Amino acid sequence: MTTPASQDDRPVYDAYVAGRLSAGLAAGVRAGLFDALDAEPRTAEALAEATGTHPRGLRAWLTAMRAGGLVERDADGRWSLPAAVAASAVRGREGSLAGLIDLEVDEFLSPERVLEGLRTGGPCVYDASDPWAEHAADPAKARAFTEAMHAISVRPAAAMAAVAPLEVARSLLDPGGGSGALSLALATRFEQLSCTILEIPAVVPLANEFAADAGLGERVRAVEGSLFADAWPGPHDAVLLSQILHDWSDEEAVRLVARARGALAPGGRLLIHEKLVDDDGAGPLANALVNLDMLVWTEGRQWTPRDLTELLEAGGFGQVEVVPTFGYWSLVSAVRVD
Repeated sequence: MTTPASQDDRPVYDAYVAGRLSAGLAAGVRAGLFDALDAEPRTAEALAEATGTHPRGLRAWLTAMRAGGLVERDADGRWSLPAAVAASAVRGREGSLAGLIDLEVDEFLSPERVLEGLRTGGPCVYDASDPWAEHAADPAKARAFTEAMHAISVRPAAAMAAVAPLEVARSLLDPGGGSGALSLALATRFEQLSCTILEIPAVVPLANEFAADAGLGERVRAVEGSLFADAWPGPHDAVLLSQILHDWSDEEAVRLVARARGALAPGGRLLIHEKLVDDDGAGPLANALVNLDMLVWTEGRQWTPRDLTELLEAGGFGQVEVVPTFGYWSLVSAVRVD
């Protein structure tokens, strides 16, 4: 007979307690603890003084973050950051996730929100209103979100550009391209390529700022447009949908693929940049968990390679290829069939 003592509760307990590491990470970013440790190794006392944190609170934080592999301590009691953590959790580093992580302080994926999503099946951030409509109405929110997305897109964008099959493409449309991080990476690699970013009015100036700062303002430009309300300009040699399909229902995804096909020249190529879930749905865990973010933020889901292939083939595309690029990211490529 199985007794309670013989049952291992660690799988459930580990899942239960994992949220503490995420919360501690976000709090550390917001409090400037990672930035301070990046400046120089410090004792706990010196770190508390430099950041205005309470010694007792800081001790609890350091213990938790050390066990999570996010900070380390030397034999003299000085705390510092592993190189990989410094690259991703310190503000101002190219490709840092700090801006994204900081959003968690104000928009944490709480059990309450997941429960509401389970009960309603719809988004519940911003009191269930469309987050894109919120950004359109609030330029400050739009800028904060776009800057965070730009920061986390820099490294994946470079990896995507390295394998993108655009050697002969001369024009690319980037609907919902945000800051233009992906277009900038593609234009950097392919000198013959010009990119047009289609965005809401609140984001267009920021995207053009990023292009100008990168010295690519003549080949990468943002213009006002809508994913659904306006006709997409074309024809183009390529269309890029980066983290677009996962924001929308399956029905809207069909519409988006049709719009992409309509904006392409015959034989043009559609690129889809997403974090995919395995065909059997078993992982990767990080990508599967993003389904909960999609539940409370949007109407969409994380796609599998098989589902995307079926979507594209039904939408008039062939030669579908899926290539892992960076971390949890993949590039899906398909050619318009005529």
